[in-house]
Amino acid sequence: MRFAAMIAGMLGAALCVLQAEAAFLGLFGDAATQVAAQNGMITLDVAPLNKLQARHYRYQEEGKAIKFFVVRDGQGTVRAALDACEVCWKAGKGYTLKDGAMLCVNCGRKFPLDRIGLTAGGCNPHPFPFTEENGSIVIAAPELLLGAKYFPENKE
Repeated sequence: MRFAAMIAGMLGAALCVLQAEAAFLGLFGDAATQVAAQNGMITLDVAPLNKLQARHYRYQEEGKAIKFFVVRDGQGTVRAALDACEVCWKAGKGYTLKDGAMLCVNCGRKFPLDRIGLTAGGCNPHPFPFTEENGSIVIAAPELLLGAKYFPENKE
């Protein structure tokens, strides 16, 4: 009986740690889904992405990690950008969806969803090209790798 109680206690502690980690990630950007390229292309199913919803992703190649997000604005248009900008990238905090806008977790600036991917420079989420095909977006992996300089973990 003591062994079962000990196991239950350890499982409870592990659950608390996982919940704390999730809360921590919420403070410093949203958790990212790892993606891979096939033949140099990344294909993401965005059909289930609702209006005013964002998803974060992480792509890794050649020892470089690139984080990005995909959003669907209020009109239903799919938009994408790096989870970094030219100003706050050194903090490594990225953006989170808040009140219908992408919020820079470092400086607090908000960017309307219908402007994501249209403007580079400053604290704007850095755009990259993609195509939309049959409910998916297709991203050329080399295009993402160009953004590696905006992520502190990639600095040598």
